[in-house]
Amino acid sequence: MNDLASRISREEIDDVLFHALMAVYRFEWDKIKRFGLGYMEILSLQILRRRSPLRMRELVKELGLPFSSATRLFSRLEGAGYVSRVYAQEDRRGVHIHLTQAGDEIVKKIEEHSFEVLRANTRKLDAALIDHFIETARHMEQLLAVRNGVLKSIASSASPEDHTAEVE
Repeated sequence: MNDLASRISREEIDDVLFHALMAVYRFEWDKIKRFGLGYMEILSLQILRRRSPLRMRELVKELGLPFSSATRLFSRLEGAGYVSRVYAQEDRRGVHIHLTQAGDEIVKKIEEHSFEVLRANTRKLDAALIDHFIETARHMEQLLAVRNGVLKSIASSASPEDHTAEVE
């Protein structure tokens, strides 16, 4: 049976998720302190490194930020020389965010640091555990239902003691 509840109790999964998310939080917090950038700044730069240039409204949607917060975020990144804003010729309201060379370099440093941390911490692990980690990481969006509005479509079950949710 592939049902989560048949493999682990609700309390155990809560504990597993708590510890996993705390580890990710600490991993990200180290980068924030080390590189002097906020979480959303780092995330924005990483998105742009993969898809620059990007229309500002697409990037705002990807980040899940209010437009006013994103505008301030991009102003900080632009002030630091990490991004540039280019206004569309045909419609001055359309803004494209471009990653600059300095932005690309800081993202490379951040991602190199992340890689080195993982490389150092996996040296003593066996290959099967490393493979499981990689496979789990590849499926995190699906496992945590963070794409395509899936979280919005989860309805609590009729039975509160059941501790399950149904996805439409």
